[in-house]
Amino acid sequence: MQDITDRLGAELRTPPPPTFDVAATVGAGRRAVRRRRIARGSAALALALVIGGAGVAVTSRFGGTQVDGSVQVAAGVSAEGLASTAGLNDDFPAGYDPQDEHDLLVRNGWEVVDRIDGPVDGMFAGGSEPIADSVALALRKGGDITFVLLFRYSARGDDPRDQSGGGNTETSADSGYHNLSSWVAYQLAGFTEAAQ
Repeated sequence: MQDITDRLGAELRTPPPPTFDVAATVGAGRRAVRRRRIARGSAALALALVIGGAGVAVTSRFGGTQVDGSVQVAAGVSAEGLASTAGLNDDFPAGYDPQDEHDLLVRNGWEVVDRIDGPVDGMFAGGSEPIADSVALALRKGGDITFVLLFRYSARGDDPRDQSGGGNTETSADSGYHNLSSWVAYQLAGFTEAAQ
């Protein structure tokens, strides 16, 4: 009986060897989540651009316009190329203007508190074409901060509405990041330097 007790004691004294690398498994899961978020954001932005483009086309036909005026910006943030609009929703409060390739639209009532131009320019987002233009914005409404990353590919013609692209948005609270540069660094994992 003592022999069995000694053997069990010896077996239980040392932990079993690891069967897989936990860090690699968690890292792969996080990369997959980032890819899904970018894909979901890209689809939402594409839908917003299509709906916004249709709305602009209809209102432009009757002399109306989608742009409402200037955008509120924090001190030290460039307001260049920003226009205010009621045509976006609070879930995705910024987007490229389908009528003007140089303008970014920001939903009325939102303030731009930080801006990074070109964070993913030249990179790839799952396609075979490099990103031609990108911008990251930190937007505030009330006490809430929302991060937005927008990107688009080269235009396929003279009309800026022929430009495809994508984006991602996430609140500061949901992401766990408290500044735009850290959130953008986290988002870069969903992009690649060269076509795959």
